[in-house]
Amino acid sequence: MLLSSVWLLGLPGDWLLDDFSLLQLDFPSLLRPRPLSYLSYWLNFQLCGAEPWAFRITNILLHALGVQFCYRALRRLLGDHRAFFAAAVFAVHPLQAEAVLYIFSRPVVLMGLFLWIALDRWLAGKYWVAVGCFALALAAKEEAVAFPLFLAALRYSTAGVKRQWKPIAAMFLLALAVGAGVTVATAKLAGSGAGTQAGISTLTYLATQPKVIGIYLQQAVFPMFLGFTLQPEVWPDSAALLWLLPIAGVLLAGTETLRKGWAFWALSAGLFLLPGSSVFPLSDLVAFRRMYLPLAFLAAAVPQLRAPWLVILIVAFTSVTAERSYSLYREPAALWRATLDLQPQELRPLLQYCKYITADAALQELLQRPMHAQKAGYQTELGRVFLDLQRPADALSAFGRALAIEPDKASNVYNRGVALSALGQNEAAILDFKRALTIDPTHQPAREALTKSRLPIP
Repeated sequence: MLLSSVWLLGLPGDWLLDDFSLLQLDFPSLLRPRPLSYLSYWLNFQLCGAEPWAFRITNILLHALGVQFCYRALRRLLGDHRAFFAAAVFAVHPLQAEAVLYIFSRPVVLMGLFLWIALDRWLAGKYWVAVGCFALALAAKEEAVAFPLFLAALRYSTAGVKRQWKPIAAMFLLALAVGAGVTVATAKLAGSGAGTQAGISTLTYLATQPKVIGIYLQQAVFPMFLGFTLQPEVWPDSAALLWLLPIAGVLLAGTETLRKGWAFWALSAGLFLLPGSSVFPLSDLVAFRRMYLPLAFLAAAVPQLRAPWLVILIVAFTSVTAERSYSLYREPAALWRATLDLQPQELRPLLQYCKYITADAALQELLQRPMHAQKAGYQTELGRVFLDLQRPADALSAFGRALAIEPDKASNVYNRGVALSALGQNEAAILDFKRALTIDPTHQPAREALTKSRLPIP
């Protein structure tokens, strides 16, 4: 608990990225995916309102609880010293920042908490209690589907008792049901950024993930990156053959080799990476929050360390985490500036950085990077900045270019309507608001704009 308190240094930080979408949700929304996570968001709203510190401290407390159950569970398998090291790395490693301090990553932290509780209860012989905890983890985030694979591997490596198979089978059925539901939901939900809407083919995604996992491992050992998520170049489809190497290694290794501590825990880390780094494509090629659980298993693979090295490593990780929590997550502009400096060719850090600086400074940043001019997001941000600068004619041109690039996106039509309204062309603006609702009947800003104009909503 004491180690986890280092994350409190990032408590005053602002909303980031998808965090803003939480301000527009109609709570409680328990019928949507990840109902347990959204219930926790709703409780935050009820208790503290739209205060980012309240959401962030909930993430930190959930993480601290997860660390306690991580230690309890691993101690049953590894003994005190190795379990303490693994739990300490899980608690304070800088790679955990995206999961703990990024409010929208709460599903990862909540899922991790219930999976650690499930593992602890499983090792205590409370198998059906573990099944219930696994169901709660699935209700927090669907990536928990890897857990029954881990338990099956654990039973195989330790010659578990016979009655374990029925609860494992129940978990597999739950995982299959949730996996099927998520596949359907992401295909139907506009802008989900997953599955068929990831913007990348399954084979290309699979081919690029060996490189991505290499980035994860590099950051696990040498956490040098100071900004937000990196996005690497996409590898050719032929790189998917690299997945044959670990598969061949597992098949060729003897049973005794797989049962050795380091091999089992390294493979377990890979199992928990599978949902986000395998055949189900996601628009974010890299997301450090996917390492939230695998990091603990990688640390568990490390042989028992002598006390001086144990202390040195934990102090080093804690120091880097403290610096980043204080200097970056407290100041979103600094976070995105660091990311932009590392990846000047990427559009996302540019757009996010512009949201936290003055309109004049944002305009200069955008105009210095004309290589993004053919991207709708760039033109949309340019239009937003022009509106802030009271230049609606320039905003109309920028929103028009965004609409030409993505003509079937409701937000692009709506933005043009906003610029037309600012120019006093109200009739044309109303037509755009109606068209935006025709494209997406759930587009709330267009609906509100028509409500203000006291016109019937289509």
